[in-house]
Amino acid sequence: MFRIGEFSRIGSVTIDTLRHYDSLGLLKPAKVDPFTGYRYYTAKQLQSLNQIVALKEVGFSLEEIARILREKLTTDELRGMLKAQLVLAESTIESAQLRRERILARLDYLTLEENMPAYEVTLKAVDALTVAAIRETVPTIEQMPQCCGEMFNTIAGWMAANDLSFGPPMTIYHNESYVHENIDTECAFVIPGIQIDKVAKPVSPIVVRQMEAIPHVATTIVTDDFHQKVEGLKPAYNAIGQWIEDHGYRIVGAPRELYYGSPEKGDFTAEIQFPVEKA
Repeated sequence: MFRIGEFSRIGSVTIDTLRHYDSLGLLKPAKVDPFTGYRYYTAKQLQSLNQIVALKEVGFSLEEIARILREKLTTDELRGMLKAQLVLAESTIESAQLRRERILARLDYLTLEENMPAYEVTLKAVDALTVAAIRETVPTIEQMPQCCGEMFNTIAGWMAANDLSFGPPMTIYHNESYVHENIDTECAFVIPGIQIDKVAKPVSPIVVRQMEAIPHVATTIVTDDFHQKVEGLKPAYNAIGQWIEDHGYRIVGAPRELYYGSPEKGDFTAEIQFPVEKA
């Protein structure tokens, strides 16, 4: 038999760890001297100690390890638990990698923040527009590119089949506030130079509607590739918000994003519009 210090050295764990395992009932000494209180362990207990250490290293809690040892799980049962730990570990790695990318992106943003372009915000009137549109609730913000792409493709296919001219595409956000889930989104193409009653009846879920003229919109133009930037259109939105407050206006309608550029040619020109009126 080995005294606790000797067993500690052989098993490469501290004395405090062995005492803790004893208190939890994970690994009790083979013998305790009734007069001195010295703990003694046998060489056969090294296998149990190694198993405890190995299970702890792969992420099991001491409570889970105690259950594994107490219930004497079969190899298949233990293999199943280890596979579950593997899935958890891979998920943790993925989350950490995503967090790392966000941190790096934020560091880049802070580096560039002082050189951010100054957005020129102007006030203008917007004429009534005839649009072909689809309005859907997008489940999550991450699904926005895919869902909007599908809506635009559906509309474009119908317009091409009916020989309609294409004006700029636009996205309208109908939620009262910014949300990450259940985003009430309308994607539309402007149909220029045509009255609404001259347009062929659309196929569901497409609707053709007249968007009313807006006397005043606060607007700014974005020309850089906002899709590739962690801040996206946020700086432009912030600039409009600052302008609205500075000039004594208030928002009275859903914001619009109109896309004039051709990403295939490297042109990402977009316009953000907020309907406003004097506060």
